[in-house]
Amino acid sequence: MGRFCSASLFFLAATLISCFSLAIAAEPLSAPPGSGLHHPDGGSAIPSAPLETIDNPHAMACDKCHVMGPDGKAAKELFTGNDSIKLCEGCHPGANLHPLGIEPINQFTGLDKYTLPLGAGIYQGKIVCLTCHYIHQEQFTPYLLRGDNTTHQTIRNSLCSTCHKEHFTGISPHTTETTACIFCHTASPEKRKNKGKMAHDEIDAVCIFCHWSLRKNHYKDLDPLPDPLVQELIDPASNLRPGQMYCLSCHTHHGKAEENHLITKEYLELAAISRNINPHWKNLMCISCHKGTPSKGNPNLLGSGDLNELCNRCHKSEFARADIHPVGLTPSKQVKLPTDMPLQDGKLTCETCHQSSLQESALHIDSVGKENPNFLRRSGLSRNEFCFLCHLQETYRRLNPHLQMDEHGHIKKETCLLCHASLPDIYLFGPKNVIFIVKDPNEYCIGCHPGFSDNHPAGGRHLVKPSEKILKALETSVQRIGVELPLFDGKVVCATCHNPHDEGVIKFPASAEGSQRQNKLRLKPGITQCTGCHWDKG
Repeated sequence: MGRFCSASLFFLAATLISCFSLAIAAEPLSAPPGSGLHHPDGGSAIPSAPLETIDNPHAMACDKCHVMGPDGKAAKELFTGNDSIKLCEGCHPGANLHPLGIEPINQFTGLDKYTLPLGAGIYQGKIVCLTCHYIHQEQFTPYLLRGDNTTHQTIRNSLCSTCHKEHFTGISPHTTETTACIFCHTASPEKRKNKGKMAHDEIDAVCIFCHWSLRKNHYKDLDPLPDPLVQELIDPASNLRPGQMYCLSCHTHHGKAEENHLITKEYLELAAISRNINPHWKNLMCISCHKGTPSKGNPNLLGSGDLNELCNRCHKSEFARADIHPVGLTPSKQVKLPTDMPLQDGKLTCETCHQSSLQESALHIDSVGKENPNFLRRSGLSRNEFCFLCHLQETYRRLNPHLQMDEHGHIKKETCLLCHASLPDIYLFGPKNVIFIVKDPNEYCIGCHPGFSDNHPAGGRHLVKPSEKILKALETSVQRIGVELPLFDGKVVCATCHNPHDEGVIKFPASAEGSQRQNKLRLKPGITQCTGCHWDKG
């Protein structure tokens, strides 16, 4: 047997990729016809199940591999004697593309957490299948590989580099060299008899072998398809299909390693439109906001160049959190902006508080991103400390959001935007027609009125989803008693019993009730306050 040379490095990744787990037949040294197993002629791809769902195929009886002793227990001896390679190839014929039966050149390193045993018998001191694979695993790992597969490192880094050290670094299958084909395929294109396509789970298994750290939640914030705007543009022949995302939905495998993540042009075009994509801290997603390369003094923004319009394209949709601060307003005299918090045409914009340029050249969320993920112009401050950079602290504390009318009887729109993400239509009925800044509108109330979220009123917790009986009472309150008792997302909220609006703001009578009373109660204090919901208690 020859010694392991550097040319064999190209075979290393394909070796372990190809050793996919297969169901073991009753007779371990034979494979049923048509099973799809890889044969040495390079004819077919090796089937594999999705890594997250596959069961351990080696959770089987010992007598499938071992000779059984007179006492009925498995002996150490194998069916094939000391030839463990022959035993493995009985079920995995030709699957192993790594050279076997050779002596390793390098000393193994980094084996403090696991071992890489060499062969015995006729393969004493030489590489065998069981050098890299451990079939007696209690907790199954994909491909039954040894190595530290629980870390963020790839199998390639944690296992292959144990033998190949620095020589393995930088070798990539994404080149124009045909010798790299066997990283992913069982043979080069001209030698393959089966020209059919691999199944999606087979492709994912091959990709994940090297890109191990991308297995979990990889599509989070990267899937453009949930946005209806994108669904109308999808090519029926595309790899991008709702509910069928796999590696080649977004990536091209026959590219070059120097290409940026091997992303397809089709994906980028759809991702630039999609509001479901979170573009922040992703270099490739600059196209979501810029129509060209930005430069100092010329951000080259999409659309009309209005910063608020650009941000709210996503942040006023169902796909992103609404803006927590009103924009498009001229700051009042009670607001003093620091010099590094700019306005646009004298008005507040999203960029007044956020500095999007902090994301430049962010291949990953680096230390800047971890410390300041929302790319605020001042990091490390509490929410109140940040607010008081502009707002006079004493004035800010005395602000009453319920004083919504000026001395001339006009609505103070700035006050409305303390709670609402946009100005509501005062002539429309029901909370379904308004947009709040925060997800739970109770946050506004409890912030100034702490202690009322529990045991209130009358010692009971009311901020819950109502029973069917109570729900019917609430839904018919306008017809029964002429007062709206609104829910929010199907739950009782503070505003169900209290009307937070100033008298004269709401024009629909049933919705305006309570704005004139003390404590803003929609129903008169006393038993009436209870029977509005508990109508069987009156």
